[in-house]
Amino acid sequence: MKKFSNFKLVGKKLNEQENVLKPRMLNVPDETVQKTDIAKFISKLFEAREMAHVFHLSVNGEMGSNAAHMALGEFYEELLEFIDELTEVYQGQYGLVENFDIIDTSSAKERQYIPYFESLTSFIKDNRKVAFLQEDTHLQNIIDEVVALTYRLLYKLKFNK
Repeated sequence: MKKFSNFKLVGKKLNEQENVLKPRMLNVPDETVQKTDIAKFISKLFEAREMAHVFHLSVNGEMGSNAAHMALGEFYEELLEFIDELTEVYQGQYGLVENFDIIDTSSAKERQYIPYFESLTSFIKDNRKVAFLQEDTHLQNIIDEVVALTYRLLYKLKFNK
């Protein structure tokens, strides 16, 4: 499906009235590739939500553990809202996203949560413009909120005890 913002209107002189506004396609990434990238991007966010939930339930009684437990709980609840919003807005504009990746949280036992969420922010920053068009600022704004949420989590995990 071609979206309206990918059309560039080419004007004609007034004496050429029959084709005053003729659309011309700009270079647009292959729609199949883009939808695959979007499915992977959203799948990574689902993975982060599930990993946060597992980390939340795995926090033990060490000093500062309640702060980490609470921060991870807030994160996984808020992240789900952003995932829903991002996916629903995208689908409302472009159509359904399919072929999400299977979420595997088995590595949570071997991983530490701070490095995991630091790598998540890197993934988001590196892949947001691959999966979503830069001109879709409404979608990029939702992704900005996810990045801010993740940095807020990292602040709480690193500095709140």
